[in-house]
Amino acid sequence: MRLIYLLVIATIATPAASQELEFVFDDELSFELSDEEPASGMELSATLGVTRAGIGVLTETWAVQIDAANQHDLGTLGYLEWAANAYLPDLGNGGEIIFDPSRIHLQNSAGDLSWKLGKYRIGWGEIEGAPVLDVVNGGLAFGDIGLSSDELPGQWFAGLDYFANTATFSGFVGVDPDVAHMMPAIESDEIEVGAKAMIPINDGFVSLYAAQLLPQTGVVDLGTGSSHAVPFVLTGISANKSVGNVLLEFDLAGKFGLQRSTLTELSSHDRIDASIGFEFAPTNTMQVTAAVAGQHWLEQTVTYYELGGYVADQTTGNYIVGLSDTLMDGKLSVSANLLGTLDSTVGVTSLSATYSYSDAVKFGASAMWLDATAGTPFESMDGFKQYELTSTFHC
Repeated sequence: MRLIYLLVIATIATPAASQELEFVFDDELSFELSDEEPASGMELSATLGVTRAGIGVLTETWAVQIDAANQHDLGTLGYLEWAANAYLPDLGNGGEIIFDPSRIHLQNSAGDLSWKLGKYRIGWGEIEGAPVLDVVNGGLAFGDIGLSSDELPGQWFAGLDYFANTATFSGFVGVDPDVAHMMPAIESDEIEVGAKAMIPINDGFVSLYAAQLLPQTGVVDLGTGSSHAVPFVLTGISANKSVGNVLLEFDLAGKFGLQRSTLTELSSHDRIDASIGFEFAPTNTMQVTAAVAGQHWLEQTVTYYELGGYVADQTTGNYIVGLSDTLMDGKLSVSANLLGTLDSTVGVTSLSATYSYSDAVKFGASAMWLDATAGTPFESMDGFKQYELTSTFHC
């Protein structure tokens, strides 16, 4: 079972502002016990973890998380799949149970058509960790992260795929978009719609995108102190191509109608986002990844600000470099990641390791450090550290 630990450091300003960092850490610390039930397909695990985190003095917290997933054959109706977790923070200190149905969807196919209805995730773009095209799903805010889990939260979609010879055409409608607001919000009842065409090329694919979306985080009007979510239009292209044991990746998007704030009001603006990256497999077990992403506003005639009064730059960028490997015949998995902004105002280092005691039991540990420059939106997070140990029992 591959455990994914997703850390999203959202910009302290609006999602239309400068720095957006999305960090993906694989094979997070875990300790797992398994007793599967092939007849039902039920997957059930309980994770016990301790985390020490903070700036300066570290605070220790204990938590328990129970994850469950299953699938059901409903005959002519199709297949129903679901996954959910219950999170019990501060075990023994009155922590309240948080229940999250992260995925539940019904899917079916007929001929060249396939459809899916329910709560799930849609992956756009080629480069993980770069929010150029992968902007359909809601992001996780810094500090919203529980214990490691196979499931990241989905959103409510109705999706349709059409398989035409070698090309694939996809479309979706998001009926209840997830928008995070840091301030009192002016709520929107807009839906999201999108379409994608994936066309094969020699040793790779090219994909075209078009959508009307809501920002993942509300845009704060500094004049009124209220948060807004207004639809914007996205058009884009992505491509990947393998060259030997290297996979080259490229994302490009135009985002039209994003909002920015002066000190008195919001206004509508257009932005170009782009990212390039690669995945390199020097051995059968080792993988090296790297990517650089940038954002450029097409207009900057006046000064725009982020939440907190920080001046928003016209052009910004960030990077991610990762190394992962499996050792001891696959029993030990290790990974290291370096992430940050190209202007060196934010930097993150992450290390993690898991050891599979058996097919049923895993142990692990991780550590993360964040550094930020004074006078920038992340200055309050400078010196943040997080250390975590977990034990997961799977049955």
